Amino acid sequence: MLPSWGWVLLWAVLVLGGGVLVGLRVRDAWRSARALAAEVGRATRTLEALETHGERMRAETEGVTAVTQDPHSVREQYRTQREQQRSARLARRSRRMPRWARVQ
Repeated sequence: MLPSWGWVLLWAVLVLGGGVLVGLRVRDAWRSARALAAEVGRATRTLEALETHGERMRAETEGVTAVTQDPHSVREQYRTQREQQRSARLARRSRRMPRWARVQ
């Protein structure tokens, strides 16, 4: 059995240890909260930049749709684009072929 001063010392150590443990947990929570606040601020700035970029893109492309254009000009643009893609594809294909297989 412990004397009375032993019990007081034991409880003092237990209370002090518990206080230190709680203090460490509070410090870690505070640091995590600060890091979270910094990350939320960074995400907010990124979101604002994306929104302004989206508004700028929306303003640039407004009114230029295939529905509002002349069907003949849209068809001509489509055919021109397809021809450019076809010629680029043939050029890439001819660069990949060995010299002896190329048709000149």
